[in-house]
Amino acid sequence: MKAARSNVAAQAGVALRIASSRESVGAGVLVMRALPTPRLEAVGPFVFLDHFGPAIPPPGGVPPHPHAGIEVISYLLSGENRHYDSLGNATIVGAGGAQWIASGRGMQHAEMMRGGADGLMHSVQLWARQPEALDDAPPSYGFSTGEAAPRVEKAGAVLRLLSGDWPGVVAGSGPIRLHSPALLAHLTLAPGAEVELPLDPAFEMGIFVLAGSALIGGERVARDELALLHPGADATLANAGDEPLEALLLGGAPAVRPLLFRGPFVFGSNARIEQAYADFRAGRMGRVEGAPF
Repeated sequence: MKAARSNVAAQAGVALRIASSRESVGAGVLVMRALPTPRLEAVGPFVFLDHFGPAIPPPGGVPPHPHAGIEVISYLLSGENRHYDSLGNATIVGAGGAQWIASGRGMQHAEMMRGGADGLMHSVQLWARQPEALDDAPPSYGFSTGEAAPRVEKAGAVLRLLSGDWPGVVAGSGPIRLHSPALLAHLTLAPGAEVELPLDPAFEMGIFVLAGSALIGGERVARDELALLHPGADATLANAGDEPLEALLLGGAPAVRPLLFRGPFVFGSNARIEQAYADFRAGRMGRVEGAPF
């Protein structure tokens, strides 16, 4: 998993380490939230990161709620997610699959979570700030199966490319189609495994540990910690424990600032957020039909 370079690239260390906070969303769904925080509001276009499980999902799911100004990505490591939205979509995404919404000027969705054979579900939800040109665009939705993600295996490491392109590392593009330049990958490392990750020097990049313990540029990063990498350099990721390491590599072109968060809306001005709330109250973000709650 190392691309050929004409020169020796510098190796990135950890610029900032963020410990997740425990939050409750929907009908009592407990998650670990790594973004946003007072110390770090975004990594590339990604402005929000919630990590759920592995755990038994609550029966109530996440009832209908709106989004605007962002692209919403749900990625499943295990279990399944039933998605319903105001565009009329009703889909089921299983382990390894993903779904994503370009919310544009606004829409609503709802999610019902189910455990796998062991009753457990493990998932991540990310928000990416959409380009400002999409802030008044109609919303759209897409989903993919686990087989759609390009995969590379080497020396105890497995890489699944979820979004973007990674020339020299993996052939093809990730199935999640975002409107901002981005890179999102799921890495699994066996105990003792180590990989070098060549990164675009123009991208802001981070690594979030889903399970196990990591060494990033020699610094230990624990489960549910997000490591922001020093810009303009490659990264070395190693498994620092006795169990498999699961991690997300995420980032891309920096999100345009300012980033103003108000509930499920993220925009560049308070006036645009107020417009989103007005649109929601007036019913212009539609209704979710057919959800079993």
